[in-house]
Amino acid sequence: MEAILYIEETSVTPEIDFNVTEVRFTIKGRSMPENTEKFYNPIFDWLRVNLHHQFVKANIDVALDYYNTGSFIRLMALFNLLEELNTKDNELRVRWICEAEDEDNIADGQSFKDVVKIPFEIIEL
Repeated sequence: MEAILYIEETSVTPEIDFNVTEVRFTIKGRSMPENTEKFYNPIFDWLRVNLHHQFVKANIDVALDYYNTGSFIRLMALFNLLEELNTKDNELRVRWICEAEDEDNIADGQSFKDVVKIPFEIIEL
């Protein structure tokens, strides 16, 4: 079990900074990898391994400037996984962080909030 998952940001993939010890979970940047499953599936696997058998109370901060359709599908899968992990005694919340002027990003956050079954907060900076 690795307590830390860190993936450096590139021009097409976001920074992933997940740390169980410091209770820090951040996805930040742009998400438009050519193969979204290849990029996101290891993240899902890490979450399943690290949060399945221990209690974690944490915010998952998602601050994406841009994401493509494939990433939208993977984000929905992520939020569904977090909901599943909450049934294992975790208390995970999503904080959708965006610029106050970015109406599209705010609307996207609201769309996610309307359909996912996990605590979801939109934070406008």
